[in-house]
Amino acid sequence: MPTLYDCEIAKTLPHSRRSFTQGLVVDGDDLIESSGLYGKSFIHRYPISGDEAGYYKPLPESLFAESLTLMNGQLFLLTWKSGRALVLDPDTLSVRKTLTYQGEGWGLTRLNHQLVMSNGSHQLTFRNPDDFSINRTLDVYDNQEPVSNLNDLSAAYGLIWANVWHESYIAAIDPDSGQVVAKIDCQNLTRRHRSYDRDNVLNGIAWDEQRQGFWVTGKRWNKRYLIQLDTPPSRHPTPTVKK
Repeated sequence: MPTLYDCEIAKTLPHSRRSFTQGLVVDGDDLIESSGLYGKSFIHRYPISGDEAGYYKPLPESLFAESLTLMNGQLFLLTWKSGRALVLDPDTLSVRKTLTYQGEGWGLTRLNHQLVMSNGSHQLTFRNPDDFSINRTLDVYDNQEPVSNLNDLSAAYGLIWANVWHESYIAAIDPDSGQVVAKIDCQNLTRRHRSYDRDNVLNGIAWDEQRQGFWVTGKRWNKRYLIQLDTPPSRHPTPTVKK
């Protein structure tokens, strides 16, 4: 059984309702966020402190922005169905080059020297950041059941953390076994934001090393939250429920 964590909110700050949030990543004192939908996709860089001004970078109308992550001084941005990963300057958000892949792009994070990508299935791919080639694949299970609809990703405590589309929890995945070893129950957040639109799902998770917590939000949510865990999870699940 995965270890279960309550959603302990350490801080609540404003979040732009215009953002159909796909990905979230911390870069110094800023958050960088990707927003989807055809003809409306953009990247937004803004201060973690709560000032939502920052600046926006629109994407071509033909691209549906998905998740993003930082690695080697570069910002990697997935697109949904075009098979293109944009490599951008994280400061100016200008495109440096384009990489390609097969299938859909959903979530993306960095773990050690590799990129880790989800495609909406129960499988993760570990990729070379130089050319996006696949190094290995990992099937994700909660006990014996495959966990489909893996969405935005983040990495912390040596684990891969994943939003699951249309679910109200965040899953912590062992990168060696593929087992879900912990879950953060976020029903207290989703109940606040999904009552008026079922598509306003929990999505967007970014580990903040300085604050030792995860920034989380959702599609068109008007708030973002810093979640902190009282005890870091282990790669070996226990039945203990953390309160």
